[in-house]
Amino acid sequence: MKYLWEGWVNLFQKIGMLVADYKEKNGEENLINIWSGEPDLTPPKALQELVAKEVMIDDQKIHTYQENNSKNRLNQNFIELNSGINIDEYPHISSQLIPWEKTTLAMLPISCGANRESTEVDNKWFMVWAPAYDIIRTWSEYLWEESHVWPMYASENFRLNIDNIPDWVKPRMILVVKPWNPCPVWAQRDEWIELIEYCIKHKIRLVNDGAYTALTHTSHVTLTEVAKDYPDLEWMELFSMSKTFSACGWRLAVTVWSSDFISELAKVKGNTDSGPFGPLLSAMEKYLETPQAKIDAKKNQEIYQKRIVILREVFEEFGLKPACETDAWFFMMFDCPKSINWEEVENSEEFNKKIITLIGVVWVPFTGQRGEQFIRYSACYDAFDEAKIAKLREVLSRVTISY
Repeated sequence: MKYLWEGWVNLFQKIGMLVADYKEKNGEENLINIWSGEPDLTPPKALQELVAKEVMIDDQKIHTYQENNSKNRLNQNFIELNSGINIDEYPHISSQLIPWEKTTLAMLPISCGANRESTEVDNKWFMVWAPAYDIIRTWSEYLWEESHVWPMYASENFRLNIDNIPDWVKPRMILVVKPWNPCPVWAQRDEWIELIEYCIKHKIRLVNDGAYTALTHTSHVTLTEVAKDYPDLEWMELFSMSKTFSACGWRLAVTVWSSDFISELAKVKGNTDSGPFGPLLSAMEKYLETPQAKIDAKKNQEIYQKRIVILREVFEEFGLKPACETDAWFFMMFDCPKSINWEEVENSEEFNKKIITLIGVVWVPFTGQRGEQFIRYSACYDAFDEAKIAKLREVLSRVTISY
């Protein structure tokens, strides 16, 4: 007996199956994984030591349900680390600790009135700005709702352009992913202002998944920096501690949002989880009170920035053509070649499959709204290791690409 339809397999599950097949046939040691968006460093030593110490505390309070209750100034300190904004100065702004960022994104359609006709506004559906993980689309399908993609174009350097939003779409919520993923481009203040004014005018909630913010180029402007001055906007921005400090398995993040938005999402969330791991929460609160937290975050940012410079040179030598400026320093986006070893490929997904099969180099394929074909790499490869770079160059030399 089945109740769910035979749904589509998402992009990353498809890549995972290709990778598993390659490992089985050729061995894991021959795989070159440059596709993952998961930071490959380890958590800072000072943070690891604090977590270990907190775990050993013999106090039931620290080991029980935390119910997303932040410790002291944990939320404020992390939001300030990402945005430079002290939210205590803005009474219309609230924050909440979240143990799972993807789960929180999945709750957004429900908390924005999915399948509820009796709402205060006539807006329908949801809109997503070219995501890597299309969680909103997936959950919209589960809920028998519609979601639409806000088109992005390489000719515009993948900037947020409200002129590309179809006139017939007036969604309840717009989700964007800035900085990067899949596009290595940061956000500018004027982009946010134009989008904010559009959302206020049309009664649209605005959400930015800013998971990689602390790892990005310092020219990036967060939604928080601009939205704080628009009390009529209903908005939310997510910042990931797990990404910032190379601890994705720890599953810890913070949201900052307008007070109206928080009440509805909190209602859904309160019936979904019971908060994060207590010792981790206490350790992170103490760590963020120290100057070392900003030092470690900056160090990680600089590592990925330097890696990107090296890797981009390698890929351009291989013959790949950049699809846009790489100004966010964690991902790289290239136009997809038309052929590999003189055999034409239909699209980026086919190209990705062939290159994994032939040489075991893994990247992520994407299709633009005009049918453009792209491939994305991440900086999760130790480009400072000369032996690894030599291996990458040698493996790439086994195939020939052309446009």
